[in-house]
Amino acid sequence: MGQSSSDEWPTRVKRVIIDVLDLGIDPDELTDDLSLYSSTLRMDSMTLLHLLVTFEGEFGFEIDDEDVMNADLDTVGSLVGLVTDVARESRSAMAAGGPANDGLGG
Repeated sequence: MGQSSSDEWPTRVKRVIIDVLDLGIDPDELTDDLSLYSSTLRMDSMTLLHLLVTFEGEFGFEIDDEDVMNADLDTVGSLVGLVTDVARESRSAMAAGGPANDGLGG
């Protein structure tokens, strides 16, 4: 995983969503205000779990269950925000010499 600016994260996250859900659209077409449960995305709890696991594998960090529970995941933008925040925290911890977010919640 190379260095990337925070401006790249939304596009990277949207590409994963598009790939996992096999949407066949450009990331720009996946607007932040689009409901995760819209007819476009057809998201359900299992699909969301699949996406979270894919984000972890793709980006090399763990997303804490508590962070997911505390996030109001109802739009594409809220999901992008969650992943971007976890990525930022993970990079900060690694830069400071500490452990990355290990998903243990504490």
